[in-house]
Amino acid sequence: MTAPPDSAQRSREEIVAENQDLAEGKIFAPAAYPGAAIVGAVLGLLLIGLACIGIRDLIVRVGWLDGSSWTQNSAAWIAERTWQTWMWPVAVILVLLGLWLLWLAVKPRRRTHVQLGDYQVMWTRRGDVARRASAALLTVTGVDHATTVVGRRRAKVTVTVSGEVDKTLLHDRATEAISPLKHPPRVKIRRVVRSREVRS
Repeated sequence: MTAPPDSAQRSREEIVAENQDLAEGKIFAPAAYPGAAIVGAVLGLLLIGLACIGIRDLIVRVGWLDGSSWTQNSAAWIAERTWQTWMWPVAVILVLLGLWLLWLAVKPRRRTHVQLGDYQVMWTRRGDVARRASAALLTVTGVDHATTVVGRRRAKVTVTVSGEVDKTLLHDRATEAISPLKHPPRVKIRRVVRSREVRS
């Protein structure tokens, strides 16, 4: 029994339909951790340390532990200080640190994946696309080695060939390998023939 002639097309359409986002709202691309994540964790640990000091001073105050209150002594020392010249650079550094922390909190997160053209919620990494392109180029007769680096606007390919290889064929294979992306980068190929390099 033979399948209907358009069964393959229907199958692809079904696959595409299954990978569409059914939820309402904007679709966000996979992204790296926020810039403030690590700094926020460090600040959280510092605040936990301050809380431990506060608990220690509370224990001292109720008489369960001998010693003086660290927070009270620190507050008294700060209150007795007067403005001095060395405080200017410290103030500038603290202002710059505050601006840097503010930038970490609002800066956009770096995207880690790129979107596939036909699928609304399917993504892949640039490194995987690069490996796909390199593998496709290795199928060309005469290509000994291929290295691909995929950027936002350009895919740089370096191929080592043992003889003359059609540069149009190399370009077509690399372009076909990265074509499933929604926004495929432009392919730039550098051919290395034995001890000399040929750019195309």
